[in-house]
Amino acid sequence: MEYINRNGKKISRMTLGSAQLGMNYGIANNTGKPSADRCAEMLRFACEAGITSIDTAGAYGDSETLLGKYLSDTAANSSPPYITTKIQLGFGKPTGGGVTLPADDLNTFRAGFDALGDGAEKTVFDLAEASLDRLKIRKADCIMLHSPYEMAAGGARLARIMGRLVTAGYADEVGVSLYLPHEAGEMMKYEEYTAVQLPVSVFDQKMILSGTLRKLRQRDILVFVRSVFLQGVFFLEPESMEDPLLIEHARPHVAKLHLLAEREGISVAQMALSFVRDAYGAGSLVLGCDGIGQITENVELMDGPRIGEESMEAIKSEFGGVNIDGIMVVLRRAK
Repeated sequence: MEYINRNGKKISRMTLGSAQLGMNYGIANNTGKPSADRCAEMLRFACEAGITSIDTAGAYGDSETLLGKYLSDTAANSSPPYITTKIQLGFGKPTGGGVTLPADDLNTFRAGFDALGDGAEKTVFDLAEASLDRLKIRKADCIMLHSPYEMAAGGARLARIMGRLVTAGYADEVGVSLYLPHEAGEMMKYEEYTAVQLPVSVFDQKMILSGTLRKLRQRDILVFVRSVFLQGVFFLEPESMEDPLLIEHARPHVAKLHLLAEREGISVAQMALSFVRDAYGAGSLVLGCDGIGQITENVELMDGPRIGEESMEAIKSEFGGVNIDGIMVVLRRAK
Protein backbone atom coordinates (compact mmCIF):
# COMPACT_ATOMS: atom_id res chain seq x y z
CA MET A 1 0.00 0.00 0.00
CA GLU A 2 1.27 3.45 -0.88
CA TYR A 3 0.75 6.41 1.47
CA ILE A 4 0.45 10.19 1.38
CA ASN A 5 1.90 12.30 4.18
CA ARG A 6 -0.50 15.04 5.27
CA ASN A 7 -0.38 17.20 8.40
CA GLY A 8 1.89 14.67 10.05
CA LYS A 9 -0.46 11.79 9.32
CA LYS A 10 -0.05 8.89 6.91
CA ILE A 11 -3.00 8.56 4.52
CA SER A 12 -3.27 5.29 2.61
CA ARG A 13 -3.89 5.60 -1.11
CA MET A 14 -6.97 3.51 -0.45
CA THR A 15 -9.59 5.15 1.75
CA LEU A 16 -12.27 2.89 3.15
CA GLY A 17 -15.65 4.25 2.09
CA SER A 18 -18.26 3.67 4.78
CA ALA A 19 -21.51 4.40 2.94
CA GLN A 20 -22.14 0.67 2.62
CA LEU A 21 -21.71 0.23 6.37
CA GLY A 22 -24.54 2.58 7.24
CA MET A 23 -27.04 2.11 4.43
CA ASN A 24 -27.94 0.05 1.36
CA TYR A 25 -25.60 1.44 -1.27
CA GLY A 26 -24.41 0.45 -4.73
CA ILE A 27 -26.29 -0.96 -7.69
CA ALA A 28 -24.32 -4.23 -7.54
CA ASN A 29 -24.63 -4.62 -3.75
CA ASN A 30 -26.87 -7.63 -3.14
CA THR A 31 -25.95 -8.21 0.52
CA GLY A 32 -27.44 -5.02 1.96
CA LYS A 33 -26.35 -3.15 5.05
CA PRO A 34 -24.08 -5.28 7.31
CA SER A 35 -24.74 -5.86 11.02
CA ALA A 36 -22.97 -3.76 13.67
CA ASP A 37 -20.70 -6.69 14.60
CA ARG A 38 -19.81 -7.27 10.97
CA CYS A 39 -19.04 -3.55 10.55
CA ALA A 40 -16.65 -3.69 13.49
CA GLU A 41 -14.95 -6.74 11.99
CA MET A 42 -14.55 -5.01 8.65
CA LEU A 43 -13.16 -1.82 10.19
CA ARG A 44 -10.68 -3.79 12.29
CA PHE A 45 -9.58 -5.85 9.32
CA ALA A 46 -9.15 -2.75 7.14
CA CYS A 47 -6.92 -1.04 9.68
CA GLU A 48 -4.84 -4.20 10.13
CA ALA A 49 -4.51 -4.42 6.32
CA GLY A 50 -2.79 -1.02 6.24
CA ILE A 51 -5.75 1.22 5.44
CA THR A 52 -5.25 4.41 7.44
CA SER A 53 -8.04 6.57 5.97
CA ILE A 54 -11.81 6.27 6.40
CA ASP A 55 -14.51 8.34 4.70
CA THR A 56 -17.94 8.89 6.21
CA ALA A 57 -20.78 11.42 6.34
CA GLY A 58 -23.80 12.36 8.38
CA ALA A 59 -25.93 11.40 5.38
CA TYR A 60 -24.65 7.80 5.32
CA GLY A 61 -27.31 6.30 7.59
CA ASP A 62 -25.70 5.28 10.89
CA SER A 63 -22.19 5.06 9.41
CA GLU A 64 -20.76 7.73 11.73
CA THR A 65 -22.29 6.03 14.79
CA LEU A 66 -20.88 2.62 13.86
CA LEU A 67 -17.47 4.10 13.15
CA GLY A 68 -17.58 6.00 16.45
CA LYS A 69 -18.33 2.80 18.35
CA TYR A 70 -15.37 1.11 16.69
CA LEU A 71 -13.04 4.01 17.47
CA SER A 72 -14.08 4.09 21.12
CA ASP A 73 -14.20 0.31 21.68
CA THR A 74 -10.82 -0.60 20.19
CA ALA A 75 -7.20 0.36 20.45
CA ALA A 76 -7.58 2.39 17.25
CA ASN A 77 -7.18 5.54 19.33
CA SER A 78 -3.50 4.74 19.86
CA SER A 79 -2.99 5.14 16.12
CA PRO A 80 -6.28 6.56 14.83
CA PRO A 81 -7.11 6.55 11.12
CA TYR A 82 -7.49 9.73 9.09
CA ILE A 83 -11.19 10.53 9.37
CA THR A 84 -13.05 12.53 6.73
CA THR A 85 -16.70 13.34 7.30
CA LYS A 86 -19.21 15.59 5.55
CA ILE A 87 -21.95 17.95 6.63
CA GLN A 88 -25.00 19.12 4.74
CA LEU A 89 -27.01 22.27 5.44
CA GLY A 90 -30.10 20.66 3.95
CA PHE A 91 -31.27 22.84 1.08
CA GLY A 92 -32.25 19.85 -1.06
CA LYS A 93 -31.00 18.23 -4.25
CA PRO A 94 -31.10 19.12 -7.96
CA THR A 95 -34.56 18.60 -9.44
CA GLY A 96 -33.26 17.03 -12.65
CA GLY A 97 -31.84 13.85 -11.10
CA GLY A 98 -28.40 14.38 -12.64
CA VAL A 99 -25.44 16.31 -11.32
CA THR A 100 -25.99 19.70 -12.97
CA LEU A 101 -27.81 22.24 -10.82
CA PRO A 102 -30.51 24.25 -12.67
CA ALA A 103 -30.35 28.03 -12.19
CA ASP A 104 -33.68 28.05 -10.31
CA ASP A 105 -32.32 25.48 -7.86
CA LEU A 106 -29.18 27.55 -7.25
CA ASN A 107 -31.36 30.55 -6.47
CA THR A 108 -33.29 28.40 -4.01
CA PHE A 109 -30.04 27.31 -2.36
CA ARG A 110 -28.88 30.93 -2.12
CA ALA A 111 -32.18 31.97 -0.60
CA GLY A 112 -31.87 29.13 1.91
CA PHE A 113 -28.37 30.19 2.92
CA ASP A 114 -29.31 33.86 3.10
CA ALA A 115 -32.27 32.95 5.32
CA LEU A 116 -29.84 31.55 7.88
CA GLY A 117 -28.46 35.06 8.33
CA ASP A 118 -26.28 35.37 11.42
CA GLY A 119 -27.25 31.81 12.33
CA ALA A 120 -25.24 30.30 9.46
CA GLU A 121 -22.12 29.84 11.57
CA LYS A 122 -24.05 28.23 14.41
CA THR A 123 -25.72 25.88 11.94
CA VAL A 124 -22.37 24.76 10.50
CA PHE A 125 -20.81 24.35 13.94
CA ASP A 126 -23.83 22.42 15.25
CA LEU A 127 -23.63 20.02 12.30
CA ALA A 128 -19.90 19.53 12.86
CA GLU A 129 -20.40 18.96 16.59
CA ALA A 130 -23.11 16.39 15.89
CA SER A 131 -20.77 14.47 13.57
CA LEU A 132 -17.92 14.56 16.09
CA ASP A 133 -20.29 13.34 18.82
CA ARG A 134 -21.41 10.41 16.68
CA LEU A 135 -17.81 9.63 15.76
CA LYS A 136 -16.76 9.96 19.43
CA ILE A 137 -13.75 12.07 18.50
CA ARG A 138 -12.76 15.58 19.55
CA LYS A 139 -11.53 16.62 16.11
CA ALA A 140 -11.85 15.26 12.58
CA ASP A 141 -8.93 15.29 10.19
CA CYS A 142 -11.17 16.74 7.49
CA ILE A 143 -14.73 18.07 7.40
CA MET A 144 -16.24 18.66 3.98
CA LEU A 145 -19.37 20.28 2.69
CA HIS A 146 -21.35 17.40 1.24
CA SER A 147 -22.93 19.60 -1.41
CA PRO A 148 -21.13 21.72 -4.02
CA TYR A 149 -24.42 23.56 -4.50
CA GLU A 150 -24.30 24.73 -0.90
CA MET A 151 -20.69 25.79 -1.44
CA ALA A 152 -21.77 27.86 -4.46
CA ALA A 153 -24.76 29.33 -2.61
CA GLY A 154 -22.70 30.26 0.46
CA GLY A 155 -19.73 31.62 -1.47
CA ALA A 156 -16.99 33.44 0.41
CA ARG A 157 -19.06 33.75 3.60
CA LEU A 158 -19.58 29.99 3.92
CA ALA A 159 -15.91 29.39 3.10
CA ARG A 160 -14.90 31.67 5.99
CA ILE A 161 -17.26 29.81 8.33
CA MET A 162 -15.82 26.48 7.24
CA GLY A 163 -12.33 27.87 7.79
CA ARG A 164 -13.27 28.71 11.35
CA LEU A 165 -13.90 25.00 11.97
CA VAL A 166 -10.12 24.66 11.62
CA THR A 167 -9.17 27.60 13.84
CA ALA A 168 -11.70 26.44 16.46
CA GLY A 169 -10.17 22.95 16.53
CA TYR A 170 -13.02 20.98 14.96
CA ALA A 171 -10.88 19.79 12.02
CA ASP A 172 -7.36 19.94 10.63
CA GLU A 173 -8.70 20.99 7.24
CA VAL A 174 -11.95 21.54 5.40
CA GLY A 175 -13.08 20.91 1.86
CA VAL A 176 -15.94 20.13 -0.51
CA SER A 177 -17.41 17.01 -2.08
CA LEU A 178 -18.26 17.90 -5.67
CA TYR A 179 -19.07 16.56 -9.13
CA LEU A 180 -17.92 18.87 -11.93
CA PRO A 181 -14.76 20.70 -13.01
CA HIS A 182 -16.34 24.15 -12.75
CA GLU A 183 -17.28 23.37 -9.14
CA ALA A 184 -13.62 22.61 -8.44
CA GLY A 185 -12.75 25.92 -10.05
CA GLU A 186 -15.23 27.67 -7.76
CA MET A 187 -13.80 25.88 -4.73
CA MET A 188 -10.26 26.96 -5.59
CA LYS A 189 -11.31 30.61 -5.27
CA TYR A 190 -11.37 30.14 -1.51
CA GLU A 191 -8.13 29.39 0.33
CA GLU A 192 -10.02 27.86 3.26
CA TYR A 193 -10.80 24.71 1.24
CA THR A 194 -7.73 22.45 1.14
CA ALA A 195 -9.35 19.07 0.45
CA VAL A 196 -11.81 17.77 -2.09
CA GLN A 197 -13.69 14.61 -2.97
CA LEU A 198 -14.71 14.07 -6.58
CA PRO A 199 -15.70 11.31 -9.01
CA VAL A 200 -13.29 9.78 -11.51
CA SER A 201 -13.75 6.53 -13.38
CA VAL A 202 -13.20 4.94 -16.75
CA PHE A 203 -16.61 6.29 -17.80
CA ASP A 204 -16.23 9.65 -16.04
CA GLN A 205 -12.96 11.26 -17.13
CA LYS A 206 -13.93 14.95 -17.04
CA MET A 207 -11.69 15.73 -14.06
CA ILE A 208 -8.74 14.32 -15.98
CA LEU A 209 -9.51 15.67 -19.44
CA SER A 210 -10.29 19.17 -18.13
CA GLY A 211 -6.95 19.35 -16.29
CA THR A 212 -8.79 19.71 -12.97
CA LEU A 213 -6.82 16.99 -11.18
CA ARG A 214 -3.56 18.58 -12.26
CA LYS A 215 -4.64 22.03 -11.04
CA LEU A 216 -5.72 20.64 -7.68
CA ARG A 217 -2.41 18.89 -7.18
CA GLN A 218 -0.50 22.03 -8.12
CA ARG A 219 -2.46 23.84 -5.37
CA ASP A 220 -1.54 21.10 -2.85
CA ILE A 221 -5.22 20.28 -2.37
CA LEU A 222 -5.75 16.80 -0.98
CA VAL A 223 -7.82 14.83 -3.51
CA PHE A 224 -10.06 11.92 -2.56
CA VAL A 225 -11.45 10.11 -5.60
CA ARG A 226 -14.79 8.30 -5.40
CA SER A 227 -16.95 6.28 -7.80
CA VAL A 228 -13.93 4.41 -9.16
CA PHE A 229 -16.17 1.42 -9.95
CA LEU A 230 -19.25 3.57 -10.62
CA GLN A 231 -21.10 1.84 -7.75
CA GLY A 232 -20.55 -1.53 -9.40
CA VAL A 233 -21.89 -0.72 -12.87
CA PHE A 234 -18.69 -2.10 -14.41
CA PHE A 235 -19.35 -5.50 -12.87
CA LEU A 236 -22.85 -5.93 -14.27
CA GLU A 237 -23.25 -8.36 -17.12
CA PRO A 238 -24.24 -6.24 -20.13
CA GLU A 239 -27.02 -8.57 -21.22
CA SER A 240 -28.50 -8.68 -17.71
CA MET A 241 -29.22 -4.94 -17.63
CA GLU A 242 -32.94 -4.21 -17.66
CA ASP A 243 -33.19 -0.51 -16.87
CA PRO A 244 -33.75 1.43 -20.13
CA LEU A 245 -31.27 4.14 -19.13
CA LEU A 246 -28.56 1.59 -18.33
CA ILE A 247 -29.26 -0.23 -21.59
CA GLU A 248 -28.87 3.04 -23.49
CA HIS A 249 -26.01 4.70 -21.65
CA ALA A 250 -24.05 1.88 -19.98
CA ARG A 251 -24.53 -1.46 -21.74
CA PRO A 252 -22.44 -0.86 -24.89
CA HIS A 253 -19.61 0.74 -22.88
CA VAL A 254 -19.55 -1.99 -20.23
CA ALA A 255 -19.33 -4.58 -23.00
CA LYS A 256 -16.37 -2.74 -24.56
CA LEU A 257 -14.68 -2.45 -21.16
CA HIS A 258 -14.98 -6.19 -20.59
CA LEU A 259 -13.42 -6.88 -23.97
CA LEU A 260 -10.61 -4.39 -23.33
CA ALA A 261 -9.79 -5.96 -19.96
CA GLU A 262 -9.76 -9.42 -21.55
CA ARG A 263 -7.34 -8.17 -24.21
CA GLU A 264 -5.10 -6.67 -21.52
CA GLY A 265 -5.19 -9.95 -19.57
CA ILE A 266 -6.48 -8.38 -16.33
CA SER A 267 -9.81 -8.17 -14.55
CA VAL A 268 -12.30 -5.41 -15.20
CA ALA A 269 -11.81 -4.31 -11.59
CA GLN A 270 -8.04 -4.03 -12.04
CA MET A 271 -8.40 -2.08 -15.25
CA ALA A 272 -10.90 0.33 -13.72
CA LEU A 273 -8.85 0.89 -10.58
CA SER A 274 -5.42 1.13 -12.21
CA PHE A 275 -6.68 3.73 -14.67
CA VAL A 276 -7.80 6.02 -11.83
CA ARG A 277 -5.00 5.19 -9.39
CA ASP A 278 -2.33 6.20 -11.88
CA ALA A 279 -4.01 9.42 -13.02
CA TYR A 280 -1.92 12.49 -12.25
CA GLY A 281 -3.35 14.22 -9.20
CA ALA A 282 -5.46 11.35 -7.87
CA GLY A 283 -4.70 11.16 -4.15
CA SER A 284 -6.56 8.51 -2.16
CA LEU A 285 -9.22 6.31 -3.77
CA VAL A 286 -12.42 5.95 -1.75
CA LEU A 287 -13.49 2.32 -2.10
CA GLY A 288 -16.54 0.90 -0.37
CA CYS A 289 -16.92 -2.68 0.73
CA ASP A 290 -19.60 -5.15 1.74
CA GLY A 291 -17.32 -7.59 3.52
CA ILE A 292 -13.78 -8.56 4.49
CA GLY A 293 -13.34 -10.40 1.19
CA GLN A 294 -13.98 -7.21 -0.76
CA ILE A 295 -11.55 -5.26 1.40
CA THR A 296 -8.90 -7.88 0.64
CA GLU A 297 -9.66 -7.71 -3.08
CA ASN A 298 -9.46 -3.91 -3.11
CA VAL A 299 -6.14 -3.89 -1.24
CA GLU A 300 -4.76 -6.36 -3.77
CA LEU A 301 -6.06 -4.22 -6.63
CA MET A 302 -4.32 -1.17 -5.15
CA ASP A 303 -1.04 -3.11 -5.35
CA GLY A 304 -1.85 -4.39 -8.84
CA PRO A 305 -0.11 -3.66 -12.16
CA ARG A 306 -0.23 -0.55 -14.28
CA ILE A 307 -2.16 -0.69 -17.54
CA GLY A 308 -0.26 -0.83 -20.81
CA GLU A 309 0.01 2.43 -22.74
CA GLU A 310 -2.07 1.11 -25.64
CA SER A 311 -4.94 0.22 -23.31
CA MET A 312 -4.68 3.55 -21.50
CA GLU A 313 -5.10 5.37 -24.80
CA ALA A 314 -7.96 3.06 -25.77
CA ILE A 315 -9.77 3.88 -22.51
CA LYS A 316 -9.43 7.60 -23.15
CA SER A 317 -10.65 7.37 -26.74
CA GLU A 318 -13.43 4.81 -26.18
CA PHE A 319 -14.95 6.18 -22.99
CA GLY A 320 -14.14 9.89 -22.91
CA GLY A 321 -17.64 10.79 -24.10
CA VAL A 322 -19.85 8.47 -22.04
CA ASN A 323 -23.13 10.11 -20.97
CA ILE A 324 -22.46 9.87 -17.25
CA ASP A 325 -25.54 11.92 -16.34
CA GLY A 326 -27.78 9.25 -17.88
CA ILE A 327 -26.14 6.55 -15.75
CA MET A 328 -26.18 8.70 -12.60
CA VAL A 329 -29.96 9.14 -12.83
CA VAL A 330 -30.22 5.39 -12.21
CA LEU A 331 -27.57 5.31 -9.47
CA ARG A 332 -29.25 8.15 -7.55
CA ARG A 333 -32.56 6.33 -7.23
CA ALA A 334 -33.39 5.14 -3.74
CA LYS A 335 -32.82 1.42 -3.28
